[in-house]
Amino acid sequence: MKFPKWFIIVLMLASSAIVYGQENETLPFTEDEQEKKLEWNGNLDVKYSLFNMDQNSAQYKLQFFKDPPATSMLSQYRIEPYLNAEYRTNGLGFVLKTHASYYSDSNSRFDLFEAYASFNPSFNTNLQAGKRVYSWGKGYAFNPVGFVNPVKDPENPELAQAGLLSANFEYIKSISSDALQSFSFLAVLIPTTDIAGTSFGEFNNTDIALKSSFLLWDTDIDLLAYYSVNKPKRFGFDFARNIQDNIEIHGELSFNQNIEKFAIINNSLYNSRVDSYSYLIGLRYLDASNTTIIAEYYHTGAGLSMDEYSQYSEFLKNGAASSNPMVAPQTLNTSLTHFRGTTLMQDYLYLKVSQPEPFDWLYFTPSLYTIYNLIDNSFLLSFQMSYKPVTNTEFIFWTTMFVGDRSTEYGGKQVQQRMELWMRVFF
Repeated sequence: MKFPKWFIIVLMLASSAIVYGQENETLPFTEDEQEKKLEWNGNLDVKYSLFNMDQNSAQYKLQFFKDPPATSMLSQYRIEPYLNAEYRTNGLGFVLKTHASYYSDSNSRFDLFEAYASFNPSFNTNLQAGKRVYSWGKGYAFNPVGFVNPVKDPENPELAQAGLLSANFEYIKSISSDALQSFSFLAVLIPTTDIAGTSFGEFNNTDIALKSSFLLWDTDIDLLAYYSVNKPKRFGFDFARNIQDNIEIHGELSFNQNIEKFAIINNSLYNSRVDSYSYLIGLRYLDASNTTIIAEYYHTGAGLSMDEYSQYSEFLKNGAASSNPMVAPQTLNTSLTHFRGTTLMQDYLYLKVSQPEPFDWLYFTPSLYTIYNLIDNSFLLSFQMSYKPVTNTEFIFWTTMFVGDRSTEYGGKQVQQRMELWMRVFF
């Protein structure tokens, strides 16, 4: 049996670090720390949404080609319970995070977001195994180096999502030095289930992700890599630094090797393997009145160019206009499978402004954000108002509009405006 070279290196580093940690810093426990702690928390989100649909868009005609609604105003009502538990004792821990979506008795879903156990052999080392959410990268709306992250929704970057089935080892060390203040190393093993029709996977296809972090001259720096036999290999780095007390700049750069790219050429689906760079540069600014501004520029090399998106848009129009009843579902399936997401093209600008309790409006937090497509000049504009009248209760009003010509990414959406009202109760 042939072991991947990276796998052997990781095991060697992990073993060395464990031994180092056990020999140098055993984990002492006070009586308080030895107490077992079990905490439950969660929230129930009740969401009512109104959609003003564009009945002339190709995406709308494909979505409702069988039975189109009578009017352009649609509604949706759902509940989303989140239930979390965390158990800690000595150097052991267990984390469970669950989520469910309920639309009706015949349309509901349960999601296991996280379920993992952790063990601390020493102050410097930590072992985790199970399903866990990773958060790699410094960006707020996008993460080009988020190799093991769940796919982030830039319209709601803080939305809880499902984690990754994996095992990891982390070593953390504080250093007394004017230049280097801390160092950490994280190795993640990601088993596969790539044998079709079974729950088994090829051992040699186990993926490995590595992350080394440094606090160097007051700058957070991460070096990251993702190694896989079958998936694209990825390499990257990120940084974050406060250039003033209230201004932070951050950036990410990744190189993606042999990544699969889908495009429409001459009204047919075409896929190719490309090497591409993705990067992000951004800042956060906090003024004296607590106004927060987040601005980010994001480029993804595997995104569609202007010409490629035009051909994709024409493909949707042809599918929606076809008299062949088989074409519309095939076109819709192609779109949902290979062109799903809110950022299909290459260059975007994200800007968000939030202000807690403006004009002495207690418990209100309004925010405004936009995602602007720099290639076709279409954009979405969203306004959100959060109100917390009592402890553990929050109401959110959220409206979004999509602007642009019908041939553009955001102007061609099947939804023109969306309004949502959330009631969120925590415990």
